[in-house]
Amino acid sequence: MISIPKNIQELVSYKPGKPVAQIIEELGLTEWAVLWNNENNLGPSLKVLERIQEAAITSHKYPDPASIQLRSMIAAKNQCEIENVVVDNGSESVFDCMFRAFFEKDDELLTCDGTFVAVYIWAKSNKVPVARIPLARGYQFDIDRLIDSVTPQTKAVYVANPNNPTGAMITTQQLNQLIDNVPDHVLIIMDEAYYEYAKVLSDDYPDSFQLRRPNVITLRTFSKAYGIAGIRLGYALGDPRLIEALSKVKMTFAPSDLAQAAGIGALEDEAHMYKSVMLNKTALQQFYNALHNAELEYTPSYGNFVMVDLKEEELAKAVTEKMMKQGIFIRHLKAFGLPLCVRISTGTEAENALFVSKL
Repeated sequence: MISIPKNIQELVSYKPGKPVAQIIEELGLTEWAVLWNNENNLGPSLKVLERIQEAAITSHKYPDPASIQLRSMIAAKNQCEIENVVVDNGSESVFDCMFRAFFEKDDELLTCDGTFVAVYIWAKSNKVPVARIPLARGYQFDIDRLIDSVTPQTKAVYVANPNNPTGAMITTQQLNQLIDNVPDHVLIIMDEAYYEYAKVLSDDYPDSFQLRRPNVITLRTFSKAYGIAGIRLGYALGDPRLIEALSKVKMTFAPSDLAQAAGIGALEDEAHMYKSVMLNKTALQQFYNALHNAELEYTPSYGNFVMVDLKEEELAKAVTEKMMKQGIFIRHLKAFGLPLCVRISTGTEAENALFVSKL
């Protein structure tokens, strides 16, 4: 019998629920709003679809393994060189590569509870211990405790800004405090998956890459504001030495030709992205008003979602199920370590209005 490593045995397999289409049919829904995955329900721009169609013609050929055109466009957007950019099958895939590129025996990852669940999964699958501290007041990363918790075993500190699923962010001052007080030999991983939304929602949202620190890596994605989550495309920005190490361990031909084309099309249509983030800004205010009127406690968000604390796990579960029966798909956050809470993504104008009316 083939033995399975203990760290893999202990992982909980992802068990997807029923497809949305099946739930809609079973419940006999005539209207619905899918607001549970932080997707951009406006979808991709027409330019993305055009680029994908063009690339599909040469699908019999391998993609450019260096992703030169896409990386050049990302570099230009971020006022840096192409050597500062690596792309892969989503920022989550880049994060997974970090364990192979940087971690050695007995190294630890330091982060907080209640953040992106894939962080814990990829660490465990790579046999990397995770030191976790509680979130601070307001469900944000506790910068003071993170600094105090760095040990000789700490190889990297992971911070999601804004945090998923809580929506809270750290400020420019807090980021500078973290970077100035963490030793230079410790990697700081800044996950900015909701960067485009946060820049519009706060004047004090920091761009970690622009600090140009040699021990800081910034993760970004095309899955959110650019509306191509199904394509799987993300990237990292950082010092060329770190980026080269990541490039060595990622799959040679990732991302695919179609994904690279989609990313190029997305960057060629910034107007579509801006439309998405402005719709989100309006939607969040609608949600806040509705939640306030319902006397529900929520966390102000800097992403494309809002988290609601319902104080009781059974109530959070019941609300999730009741809303689904009304055609509103939201996320109970038990799997994120926040069993008292639910998360509602923003959607199209019609979906947002439907959520407010059903709440």
